[in-house]
Amino acid sequence: MIVLDANVIIAFLDDRDVHHGLCVDLLESNSFDGFACPVLTLAEALVHPTAAGVQDAALAAVTRIGVRILPLAPTDAAEIARVRSAYGIRMPDAVVLHAAIGHSASVMTLDEGLAAAAARAGVARAVVEQ
Repeated sequence: MIVLDANVIIAFLDDRDVHHGLCVDLLESNSFDGFACPVLTLAEALVHPTAAGVQDAALAAVTRIGVRILPLAPTDAAEIARVRSAYGIRMPDAVVLHAAIGHSASVMTLDEGLAAAAARAGVARAVVEQ
């Protein structure tokens, strides 16, 4: 399974995004692994589609590529804080990395900082291609 960072979903959903083609290609070439996304990360990716009035279409596109939405439990709070502290990353990135670690998954991101933290955490693959 590959945990998607918000920037990958954002670029996938917006055909005007400079990384749209890259993200479509990455998602197509890795679809056999299966995708997941923490619910908070998905919310971050849906901000602009919601403001543009296309939230339902964006959710349908995410569903169409088979993204499994990962819930957050109250017990995740301490572990997410530990990940953020240990790897010196922003909270949204800590949520993604926590999900990847907890599900023995990879991370797909366009963020070099998250990719580097994932590598330090022993996450199998962190994709940064720009």
